[in-house]
Parts: sequence; C-alpha cells; structure tokens
Amino acid sequence: MVTEIDEAVTVAAVFSRGSIRPVWFDRRGRQVRIREVAFTWKTREGNIPIFHFSVSDGQGLFELRYNTGSCAWRLHAGS
Repeated sequence: MVTEIDEAVTVAAVFSRGSIRPVWFDRRGRQVRIREVAFTWKTREGNIPIFHFSVSDGQGLFELRYNTGSCAWRLHAGS
C-alpha cells in the first residue's frame, strides 16, 4: 500500500550532464539508502520543472520530487 507523505527531506544526489540520480535521503533522522531508481519522469508547476523519482531501498518504494525552482526535495509517497 502506498501512503501519501509530502514532507521535505534532505537528499544526497549526483548531478551529471543534465541527469540527476538520488543516492540517499534522510527521513526523520534515518538515512535511507537508495538501491534502485525504478522510474523517472518530469512534470511542471507553471514554468518550473519538477523531477520525479520512483526509488527503492530494497524493502519499500518511495517517490521523491525535486523542484528545480527552489532546489528543494520532497518525499511525496512511500510504502
């Protein structure tokens, strides 16, 4: 079951030649290491591109969002 979360998180990510790869995120003081990026897609909020990442830590699935306008990450959903 996927639960909508929508909370700000700290994410370590690699930015390389126009691509973004999240490596881990911190949720409530616990570092969650990303083992797989299953799917990525891009949407817009007005003129601002939002990058979405469906990721797994090997046990659960999560959706991370990166807002290029504010350079902020949000954990949108998790299982």
